[in-house]
Amino acid sequence: MKNLWQREYALRAGDFDKFDRIKPSSALDLFQDAAGQHAESIGVGFGDMLSQHYLWVLTRIKFEIVSAPARYQTVVVKTWPLKPNRLNYRREYCIEDLDGNKLIIGSSEWVVIDSVERKLISAPDLYKLDAYHDEVMFEGKLGKVRDFESVVLPRVVNAGFSELDVHDHVNNTKYANYALDAINPTKNEILKTFQIDYRKEVTQGTTLNIYHLRDDNVISAKGTNNDGDIMFACKIELK
Repeated sequence: MKNLWQREYALRAGDFDKFDRIKPSSALDLFQDAAGQHAESIGVGFGDMLSQHYLWVLTRIKFEIVSAPARYQTVVVKTWPLKPNRLNYRREYCIEDLDGNKLIIGSSEWVVIDSVERKLISAPDLYKLDAYHDEVMFEGKLGKVRDFESVVLPRVVNAGFSELDVHDHVNNTKYANYALDAINPTKNEILKTFQIDYRKEVTQGTTLNIYHLRDDNVISAKGTNNDGDIMFACKIELK
């Protein structure tokens, strides 16, 4: 079984914002596609998991832009799982240029739940790998994004059909758009690291209130439902 997966991707114009910088949602989309294809190749893809009444749930993801990729550039996306513990599954990512130079590094944390009872499952033997690629993009556990109070009025959005995935809730890449639209970064606010914690599933029609707070070179954002529950939390560090 392959413990590391890689493939070339050609970046598109739509992957970049009005300042010609790669969108966080586009970086997350590359990660998602790579992870999904690798999972399929090692027998833990969506269909394989569902046949065992299992579902993957992404709880947290972080990436750092080491060197900004360019529009239409061909890049190599790599991904690999680390050896899991009882409940936590960590997957690493690296986007490189064709010469092997790192452009974006990332890491994510996952859990497995019962697809019917929606309860956490301990399945540390889920991967059938002979060995693990053990390179780590960020040392230690990914810390939890802290809550904050904001005096800025929230941006209000409603989760729509086009943002849903096969699990019938908002796809993980779309939350980055919610956060960036609320923050509305300036040309001089250049993203260095981006982390998002997924707290609760957001379904079609859910109203989200997106708050944000600027504190020197850190921008925090969160989305709450109308009951005040935090559905996701985001932390951005600027260069």
